[in-house]
Amino acid sequence: MADARPTAPPDLPAAYPWSAPVTTGAVGPHGLLAGDLVAPEHLTDKIPVLAVGSNTAAAVLRRKLAGLLHPPVPVCPAVVAGMGIGHSAHVSAGGYVAAAPFRDDGATSPVVLCWLDRAQLAALDATEPNYARMTLPAALGCRTADGHRVPGAQVYDSRHGVLAEAGSPLPLTSQTEVLAWLAARLPDAREYGLHQVDPHERLTEPRVREAIRRDIGCLGLRSHSGLMPP
Repeated sequence: MADARPTAPPDLPAAYPWSAPVTTGAVGPHGLLAGDLVAPEHLTDKIPVLAVGSNTAAAVLRRKLAGLLHPPVPVCPAVVAGMGIGHSAHVSAGGYVAAAPFRDDGATSPVVLCWLDRAQLAALDATEPNYARMTLPAALGCRTADGHRVPGAQVYDSRHGVLAEAGSPLPLTSQTEVLAWLAARLPDAREYGLHQVDPHERLTEPRVREAIRRDIGCLGLRSHSGLMPP
C-alpha cells in the first residue's frame, strides 16, 4: 500500500525538504510503495542517483516525474562516506535555501538512493537548473543500508557552491536556522525580509534572490563543494 505517513506539503517552503523517514520501496503514481528492493546488481539498466534534499520526498519525485512513473522508481536509504550535506549558496525560486553536498573526508551522510531510467533522469535534470549532475568521486563510497556497494552513483552538485564561513561549510539545518545565519551576516538582511516572521514569500522575488546570491559571493560566504575540480 502507499506510504501514508504525514509530511508537510512540498509547497510550504518553511518545511523544506518535506521528507519522511526513508523506506525501501518504489515511488509510483500513487506514492511510495514499501517493499523489498531488487538487488543493485540487477538494476543495471537504471542510473543510481543520490538525493540529499527535496528529492528525498516521494511527493516531490511524484510531481517532478509525473507521467514517467511506469515503471516506478526504486528507492532505498543509503550512506556516503566522505561527503557532507549543507546548503546551496543561493535561494531557490520557491523561497527556501536548498540542500547541497560537499566533500568532507570525515563525514558519513545518510542519503536516499533512487534508480532512474534515462527518461526519468532527463526529466529530473530539467528541474535542477542550479545543479550539475556528476558521478560521485571514486574515493567516496556509497552503500545501501544493507551494505551493498553502489559504484557509479551520481549526485547533483550546486553550481553556486555551498554556504560556508572561513571555508567551513554550514551543515544542513532547518530553514529557520539557515535564514537566521544569513540574516546575521548580510548587511541588507532587513531589506530582504530575513527578519520577518515568515520571510519565504519575499524570498520568492527574483530581485531579492539575486541580491542575496550576489551578497553571499561578495562577502565570501560560500565555498566550492570540492566534489569536482573548480
